[in-house]
Amino acid sequence: MPTVNSFVDWGGDFHTPPWQADDGISITPGTTTVWDVLNTGPNPPLNPTSAGTGAGLYVTGIGGVSQDPATGYYWVYFVNGQEPPVGANAYVLNGGESIAWDYKHFSSGLKQATHPGFAREM
Repeated sequence: MPTVNSFVDWGGDFHTPPWQADDGISITPGTTTVWDVLNTGPNPPLNPTSAGTGAGLYVTGIGGVSQDPATGYYWVYFVNGQEPPVGANAYVLNGGESIAWDYKHFSSGLKQATHPGFAREM
């Protein structure tokens, strides 16, 4: 069965442990979305929260860490190092992808973080 890898980076100031990596999450190609993986794939469960629906769904919290417009921190996701132009509920996976979720400050330009504990090659 096709699989994907998932990585969540909360940062040490927001969550302990500061990151979680899961390899080999089984998916159904052409049907499973990034949102599906976030909800069902990682171990331990991440219990995400969201706002919006369909293609406009966006993630507001992961593992108890919520977006904070007052301080400028938001959740952003990347697939194979690129920020997709659609919400997590609209990005359909084929297998072999690496998904990364970063809790980022808006001033960071919302670029993917590099973390020495997470080096994936697909």
